[in-house]
Amino acid sequence: MVNGIDESFQERLRQAESAERELQRLQPLAAEAPQLRLQKAKAQREEARSRAKEDALSKAKVASQAAADKQKRVPDLLAQAARAVIELYTVIKDVDNSRRKAMEALAIADRVDYDIELEDGEEHERSLDRDTRGLAYALAARHGDTKVKQMLEALDPGFTMLRGCNLDDPLYRDVANFVVRHAVPKEAPPVPPISSPAATPKAEAKVRAEEAGD
Repeated sequence: MVNGIDESFQERLRQAESAERELQRLQPLAAEAPQLRLQKAKAQREEARSRAKEDALSKAKVASQAAADKQKRVPDLLAQAARAVIELYTVIKDVDNSRRKAMEALAIADRVDYDIELEDGEEHERSLDRDTRGLAYALAARHGDTKVKQMLEALDPGFTMLRGCNLDDPLYRDVANFVVRHAVPKEAPPVPPISSPAATPKAEAKVRAEEAGD
């Protein structure tokens, strides 16, 4: 019994000592495990970052080349757009000039109406032996700029510079407003006021020239 226990004890001791030696051999390696895990994680992060960077650079290169290829169309398209804008500007400028000429002509016609009304009115007032000095100013209120605009509106009711244009689209609207701003002066077409002494001889000269031409 004692010998049996001794043999068992000896066997366990041998196993324990063997395990101890194995433990001592593996302990330094085991101590390296945390550091090795950190190195592995770092290497994986660097590898993932490298792949992400290479993928990003590859996409950037493709996108940059696509931009360069598309940019080659810009000069021609810009030239086309510029020509279209210039043409639109020219037409709008011509429209505005024509409207101004119409107002100038209507101002002459309005002046003729004013002179006729004034002469008829003065004759009527004199026939009644009444003072005619205030008649000119009273009649002037019915003529001039406002009357000319009304006459022009009657020639083309509802006229606007952008009539018929698609102004619902913001881009169309911005382009149209940009061109109109540059093509059409802010000041109104010149319409000499009826009460202006300087305007009277000029208007009458035009009327006389037209009558002589007739």
